[in-house]
Amino acid sequence: MAMFNNYYAYTNLTPTDIYPIQYGEQECRPSYSFGPCARSNFLIHYVYEGKGILQTEKGVFNVGKGQMFLIFPYQSAYYKADADEPWLYRWIEFNGSMAEHIAAGASIDENNPVFTDTDNQLGESLEVLVKGGEMSFGLLMQKFWAVLSALKAFEADAYDKSPVHIKKAENYIKINMHKKITVTDIAEYIGIDRSYLSRLFAKYCQKSPQEYILSLKMNTALRYLADTNMSVSEVAQSVGYSDIRIFYKVFKKRFNCSPSQWRTKQKNDKYIISW
Repeated sequence: MAMFNNYYAYTNLTPTDIYPIQYGEQECRPSYSFGPCARSNFLIHYVYEGKGILQTEKGVFNVGKGQMFLIFPYQSAYYKADADEPWLYRWIEFNGSMAEHIAAGASIDENNPVFTDTDNQLGESLEVLVKGGEMSFGLLMQKFWAVLSALKAFEADAYDKSPVHIKKAENYIKINMHKKITVTDIAEYIGIDRSYLSRLFAKYCQKSPQEYILSLKMNTALRYLADTNMSVSEVAQSVGYSDIRIFYKVFKKRFNCSPSQWRTKQKNDKYIISW
C-alpha cells in the first residue's frame, strides 16, 4: 500500500501574518490524480521522486524531482502523477496576510506556479517538518519558518523588503516624534541609502519622506489638540518643534488656521478627524 501521512496544526491562538494549517506526505500510485478542485488556502507540494503534471486555467505544467508547485486560494487545480514514475511528494497548506507576498518574493504566481529548488534547502526543510509528525504549534512554527526561509521569501535577493522599510520608518518617526527628524536619521536607522529611501516613499506612499514626517507630526498635533488639555506650546514640543513660531507657521500653512483656532473650532463644531 502506498505511503500516506497527514497531520494538522492545532492552536488556541489566532495567527494572522502566516500560519500552517495541515501538512503531510504521499507516495503516489501510478497515474494517481487529484481534482480539479479549489481550496481556500495556499498549498505547496514538493516532489522528492518521480514526475507528473499540474493543470490550472493558466496551463499545464510539468513538475519533477527537486521542484515544487504552489496552488493558490480559490484556484481550481488538477494534478496527476506519471504512470511509470509516480510522485513522492510532501506538502504543506498555509495562509495569512503575508502568504501572497511570500509567494511573490519567490517569483511564484498563478502564471508561474512551479519553483525549482536549486540547493535542496526547501526540500530538506519541508522533509524535517513533515517527518516531525504532529507537534506543538510553537515547534511547528519554528520548522515552518525554516521552510519559508528556504523558499527564499526573506532573502535580500528574492524578498522585496520595501514595505518593511516603510513600516520601520513610520515606527522610527512615531518613537522620535518629539525630536527634529531628518531623512538621513531614518535611512541610517534602517540601514539603507537616503536616496533609496526617498524612492521607496515615492513608490509606496506617493510622497517624499519629508512630507511623510510632516504628515505624521501634524496629525499627531491634531490629536493632542483635540484629546488633551496640553497648551499649544506643549503640543509643539511634543511633535518636535522647539520654536513655537515655526510650529504656528507650519500648522497654519497646512490647515489654514492657527492651532488655537483649530482647537476652538473643533470643540464648537465637534469637528471629526479622520485618521
